[in-house]
Amino acid sequence: MTKPQEKNSGSTQGPFCVWSGIGFTNFVKLMSLRPRIRWSGLGRLISSGILSVSNSFFSMLENLIYSRKVKKTKLEPPVFIIGHWRSGTTLLHNLMSKDDQFIYPNMGAMLFPSHFLLTERVLKHVVKHLLPKQRPMDNMPVTWDLPQEDETSIMLLHLMSPYLAITFSDQPEVYKRYYELDQLTPRETSIWKKTFLYFMKKLTYKAGANKHILLKSPTHTFRIPFLLEMFPDARFVYIYRDPYKVYNSTLHLRKTMFGDNGFAPLDMEKLEEDMSNIYVNHLNVYERDRKIVPEGQLHEVRFEDLEEDPVGELRKVYEHLNLSGFEGLEQNMQPYLKDQKSYKKNKYEMDAAQEKKIYERWQKAFEMFGYERLPSESLVQKARVAS
Repeated sequence: MTKPQEKNSGSTQGPFCVWSGIGFTNFVKLMSLRPRIRWSGLGRLISSGILSVSNSFFSMLENLIYSRKVKKTKLEPPVFIIGHWRSGTTLLHNLMSKDDQFIYPNMGAMLFPSHFLLTERVLKHVVKHLLPKQRPMDNMPVTWDLPQEDETSIMLLHLMSPYLAITFSDQPEVYKRYYELDQLTPRETSIWKKTFLYFMKKLTYKAGANKHILLKSPTHTFRIPFLLEMFPDARFVYIYRDPYKVYNSTLHLRKTMFGDNGFAPLDMEKLEEDMSNIYVNHLNVYERDRKIVPEGQLHEVRFEDLEEDPVGELRKVYEHLNLSGFEGLEQNMQPYLKDQKSYKKNKYEMDAAQEKKIYERWQKAFEMFGYERLPSESLVQKARVAS
């Protein structure tokens, strides 16, 4: 059962939140949307507002120094890791990032996308001591150089992102049209594309070579047609996982992320309902759009298979997408695989009522990916013994 209200927002991720890297103009725009604010979120709000002034200053300074060089930078076809939240996208991103042909956003590019070229060398040594050792939602390690999602960066740069839900979880009208991007005005579309391209060029320029950019954001699952229009040669890797695990883990993710980064009190019933609907919508959109991806540019991975045999599954990815360099990846990822053996996942208890609810809501996923429904009788018996 879920609690209808969740007001405890004590942060487990350190002094920074996703809004720490926002610029002053976008901070004003964010406030003009009138987010609901709780007392416990007031500190994050004030600190983000103060930091927004310095972010804008460093952004202007960076543009003066680097903008011409960045704009001249050429992009190689990117690779997008897609799939619903908590389906294994982070594991796949971490593994593929060990291939030297790929570049990706690190912590600096994610937190401070408007000025990381200018400030990262200094910020890396200041901020890394303030970061938690593990991600609060799943115990995955946190270091400055590990790959991060680009969606947070996009949101900070122009606010046109579903991640506005972090602050407006009870106002879906604020963020829902930023999933598929097909409802943007021509001006908004132009801003979104130019901002995204410039961010990718900054990553490439920083690398000092025209390497392929490896991006991981579940939101891109909704944007396959949009991204193919921008990058006709882009490749996609879609990963899926046991729906029971995804449901419980995503709910925990939302509670943690929204609590640690938002300003408003959380309504857990609405949060769960919205999460459930988004998952079903992601299935429908992906089922529709995967048909338009050219042959050899999309590969699907089952999380459980990747976890069991990462080398074998990644070999399939490289072969199907016609990517070179697998031998180097296999060698480079061995230390990471060794560290993963000590990784402890979150565990979630589930009774028969919860099992029934998940299966009925997400039956399509069970059928689409070939997962079996858990026997409710054994869950009922387990609940009786536990009680």
